[in-house]
Order: sequence, then structure tokens, then C-alpha cells
Amino acid sequence: MSQSEWNPQPATGEWNSSANWSPAELPASKAVFNGSSQTAITFAGDSSATVESIEFSESATAYTFSLGPGKVPGLIITGLGVSNCSRNQQNFIVAATSSGHDNPQLLFTNNATAGTDDIYYCAGPISEQGYGGGVISFCDNARAGSARFKVWTGAEPPPQFRKENIPSTVGGEVSFSNASSADNAAFTIYGSLGIDGDTFANVVFHDTATAGKASFTNVGGTVAGGDGGNTQFYGSSSADHGVYNNWGGTHEKANGGDVAFDSTATGGEGYFYNYAAEVAGAYGGVTSFNNNPPYMDASQGASAGNGCYFNYGARQGEQGGGGHLEFSARYGSPTGADATIVNYGSAIANKSSAGHTIFSINLPSKYFPTAGNATIWNHPGSGELGAAGYTEFSVYSNQNDSDSTCENFPTAGNATIFNLGGCTSGAAGGYTVFSGQSSAGGASLIAYGGTNEGYGGRIVFYDRSEGGSAKVCLFDDAELDIAYHTGDLTIGSLEITGGVIATQLGSQMPALSIAGALYVNSTQVSFRLDKQKNGGFAFNTPYTLLTCSELCHLTAERFRANSIDGVEPNFAIVGNTLQVTFAQ
Repeated sequence: MSQSEWNPQPATGEWNSSANWSPAELPASKAVFNGSSQTAITFAGDSSATVESIEFSESATAYTFSLGPGKVPGLIITGLGVSNCSRNQQNFIVAATSSGHDNPQLLFTNNATAGTDDIYYCAGPISEQGYGGGVISFCDNARAGSARFKVWTGAEPPPQFRKENIPSTVGGEVSFSNASSADNAAFTIYGSLGIDGDTFANVVFHDTATAGKASFTNVGGTVAGGDGGNTQFYGSSSADHGVYNNWGGTHEKANGGDVAFDSTATGGEGYFYNYAAEVAGAYGGVTSFNNNPPYMDASQGASAGNGCYFNYGARQGEQGGGGHLEFSARYGSPTGADATIVNYGSAIANKSSAGHTIFSINLPSKYFPTAGNATIWNHPGSGELGAAGYTEFSVYSNQNDSDSTCENFPTAGNATIFNLGGCTSGAAGGYTVFSGQSSAGGASLIAYGGTNEGYGGRIVFYDRSEGGSAKVCLFDDAELDIAYHTGDLTIGSLEITGGVIATQLGSQMPALSIAGALYVNSTQVSFRLDKQKNGGFAFNTPYTLLTCSELCHLTAERFRANSIDGVEPNFAIVGNTLQVTFAQ
């Protein structure tokens, strides 16, 4: 069909009126907009207009297209999409109360594109005090081009539709399904405005849709209990080469902006920046894996891919929680895959104010997260009072004993984790913690010493965590701390170029066992020894600190430790064990 042009002097602003077009018929192929006295374009309710392309000529004035609630999309674009040859910004405003991506008001299909950066799209509620929001949907191989998008929601809580088995209303949404792509577009996504923290704006990817090279700004929450803006990946969708900025909350108890990966979605080769919250009591920006439905098979989960994840601590005057990365495994078994993860320290003392990464489960669970082959850097705190960046492997439970149905626990996999020492006086070093029944797997755990009177990096094992076949490397004053481990800890190998091993002496003391090689590259090996708080320590009693078949190549004089109650330690190598005695 031939093109139709919007009249320079139309009777109304309604697209669906053929009298407003020349020739006097609704466009089916190309809709062309030149200069016109009527630039506010509306659409008839519960009626779909379908067109292959929309073109704004060089002489086009600035238009605003408004799409409201309806049972069917008000506008469907099926061909080349939207193009703008004018110097004016063109605007598409979708203001509705929708129930998700299956109920869009503006729909791009086939290979249609949303156009260039001088085309602006907004999906949100009918009013700021309203609820929910409109939906813009991309299907098939449609693309968002390099257009600009604002996605937001209203302050009013949505009605509870669940009783009628209708999905609850969400905020404004831009959705990508099938093999569609966000291309090179820019998205700004806002969070809750009211008391309903579950209602937030979001950009959502389904099926095999991809984020392309788009940029996403997920704005932090602005009300107590409110969520920030969200970008979500489901199915086998991919973050591709996108750039994601997740800002911290700006109100006490407000959540940060969020990127969430669920099902078997992947972080691709995206760049993720999780920032600290501005105010005390607010939470930092977050990227999470398998924290939302649907349930997956036990062996399946989302992947961090080859992405780069930067978690910032509170440093530039921020007072709230640090940016963080969560592999929570509530609905699947996520992996750090081949990601690069960087956890920066904080300038304030609160542990949660530092950048951090957590691999965790809540018992009982059939899921477990793994760090995969990721490379993780834990940076020191900023200054004497600052909290250091950290990585944590945790198991949470209200039970006294582990659940018998849980066969796998969080593991460091084959990751390489660097824990950097403090570089200013009194600065805490970055650290890695294993607690519960988590495992170091086959990871390489490396801790460096501090400089300029800063403290060294640390590797800490608590509870019944396992060392697996992990390789531990200590430098200078870095520390391997097993003092609060339950029973002995076995690791794969230990390389010491300086460093300190910390434990407690007593009737139930934890000792270190090395299954493989022991490399000692320094003149002495140091221990930090305390008396167990539950008792059992006795003078003149030998305690086994270390078990390793390669101890036969060393002498007892290579080992040293602190005194206890003024009594100096005596070391002895007995067979394949290193023993210490405090003889009075």
C-alpha cells in the first residue's frame, strides 16, 4: 500500500480517524508526518492501529503520541519502524494500568526499530498518584534502536487481582521477547513511589532476547521500603554487551536499583556498576542471580557469563549500604561462570557499607551457587575506620543441624579470589569468608599483605565449611584464619611467602591439614594462637597445628607464634604433624 500523510490542518488529533489523513484512509504501510497544527496524537480506546513504519520528514514539527489503557495494543508497528529526519524530538507516551508484557499498548514486531536518540519513549502510570504503568513491547526481531526510554510507576498500590487469577499490576514496563534486542538504546528506570515496594518500573527480557549494547540506569528507591528501578532477564535472554548502572537508595530503608537474572539467563559480556546508597539505612545497588521465580531444575540456573561486575563501597560521602552482587540460589543454581568481580572497600565502619559478593542458600534447598571460573578482587577499606570489600559463601538455616535433603552447598568452584591488603595506616584488608557448610572447592585463594601499616588480606573458614582442594597463597602479613572452624580444616595446598595462620588452642581446637603440596618461600612460618573461649587449653600440652606429608623437609625452627600468658611456644615436627607446646 502507498503512504499516508498526516494532514497539516486535521480536524482532531486521533490517529484512527481517516479524515485526518491524506488520502483519507488509515495508513497501513507508511505514516508520514510533516508540519501540522495538531501535534498531539491520540488513539481510539480498545482499537488497534497497525502500520509498517512511521516517518518524520525534515519539516516535521515535534509530535507527542499518547497511548492509554486498552485490551489490545493501541499501535502496532510491523515493518521498518520509526525514523526521524527532523531536528525535533518525537515523543511516544504510554500511560496505562497494565498487567505485564502480554498486555502492551505499543507493540513493535518483525524487524521494526524504535528509531534514533531523538525519539523519546515513556512508559508509566496515568498520573503520578495512579498505579501500575503502561507497557511497550518488542517481539520477534524488533529492536529498540538508539532511542531513549523512561520507565516509571505511580504512588498508589495496585488492586489485588490475584483472586481472579489475573497477574497483579506492575509498574511501567518495556519488554523484549523472542529474539528482539534493546540494541543501542538508553533506558532510565525508576522505582516505587508509594508504600507498595513490590511495584516498580522495569525493563524485562524473555526467551532469547538480548540487551545488545544498550545502557540501563536503575534509579535507587526514594521511599522507605520501596524498591529501585529493575532490569530483569528471564528464559535464555542475555545482558550481551549492555552497560548497567544500579544506584543506591536515597531514603532510609529504600532498596537500590537492581539487575536480576533468573531462569537460565546470562550476564553475557555486560558491565555492571553497583553503587553505594547515599543515606544511612538505605541499601546499595544490586545485581542478583536466581532470586526470583520460576523454579529451575537443580542443575540449572542463571550465569554471570563473561560480565564485569563492580561493587562500590560508601566512599564519596555515602552513608548507606554498599553495592553488591548476590548469587542467592532461591529458584535455581547460578554460577559466576567466567565473570570478573570487583568488591571495593568503604570509608565507614559498617561491614555492609563495603562492596561485596555473596553466594548463599537458605536451608532446606535443592539449589546451590558456585563461583565457577570467576576472578574476584576484594579491595581494602578506605582509611582506618573503613570496611573492606569481601566475598562470602554462606548457608542460612533456623535448624541446628543441616537438612538431610541438601546435597550441595555454596562453593567457590574453580574461581581465583584475590584479597588485597590495606594501603594506608590501619586500613582493613579485603577478605573471603566461608561459613556454614560452604566449600572452597578447587579455587585459588590468594591474600596479600598490607602496606604503609595497613592490614593484610584475609581468608576465613567458619563452622563446618570445607577447604576442598583449594590452593591457598599467603603473602607478607596476610592471614588464613581457622580459629572458629568446627574441627580440622583440609585444603589442597598451601603456599607461604610470609603470612599468618590463625587458630585457637583447646580441647576442640581446629588444626590445618594440607592434602597436597606445602610451599614455604619465607624464612619463617607464623601462627597467631589464642586460647579457646570454651576452655580446654593447658600448658605443657602438645597441640597439633598442621598436618602435611611434606613437613619432613622443614625444621621446627622455621615456625614461630605469639606467647600466651607470657609463655613462649615450642615447636616440634612429629612425623607428618607440626605440634606446639607452651611449657612452663
